[in-house]
Amino acid sequence: MFDAVSSEQGSQAGGAARGRLERRTVLKGAAWSVPVIAAAVAAPSASASLSNASLQWSASSTSLLPLRILSSQTVLTAKALVTVPTVLSLANGTGPLSGEAVVTIAVARPVGLNITVGRAHGFGVDTFNGIAATSGQRTATYVNNLGFPSTTFTTTQAVNIASGGALNIPVVWGLAGSRAGLSIDVAASFAVTATVTIDGKSFTANSTISALVGAGIF
Repeated sequence: MFDAVSSEQGSQAGGAARGRLERRTVLKGAAWSVPVIAAAVAAPSASASLSNASLQWSASSTSLLPLRILSSQTVLTAKALVTVPTVLSLANGTGPLSGEAVVTIAVARPVGLNITVGRAHGFGVDTFNGIAATSGQRTATYVNNLGFPSTTFTTTQAVNIASGGALNIPVVWGLAGSRAGLSIDVAASFAVTATVTIDGKSFTANSTISALVGAGIF
């Protein structure tokens, strides 16, 4: 009788222990599964926001523009009207958008102007979002050291935009490259392309810089 009772009690104790072990195992497994579920929920929000975002030049200015020669502190004030884009805007869609963006602004040589004598200034970024551009962020490339240069500016920009919001970045222009030989006095139009890349997805915005004959800056 004593052995039977002991055996039954041992069986019950063993079952209770197994039950507690199984419950601990289930709870442990559930605890490990929580971060995976959270990550799976968060990822589509970022993707949706990137798919709804857009980039554009949202403002421009036409004036007798003062332009700093980027390789010096000399400032040339245009004597005829110059038009430049002044604000680059990244507009967000649904969901927050955050991360680090790589920004490139390229200015092409003016089309249809074949300058065979002398070298002229082109346009380059002087300040971006209130921060002075450095020589390491800019390039100015001539063909055979003649005519106008094509230029680039590259930087990184922290992005943190609420759902439906926008990041508006002011851009100030200067004169890139150098002037040599004859002074070039022409009406010129330069294509401007801005590219912003976030998390492998790129957005592009196009504009132009134009100067009338007699500006005296080339």
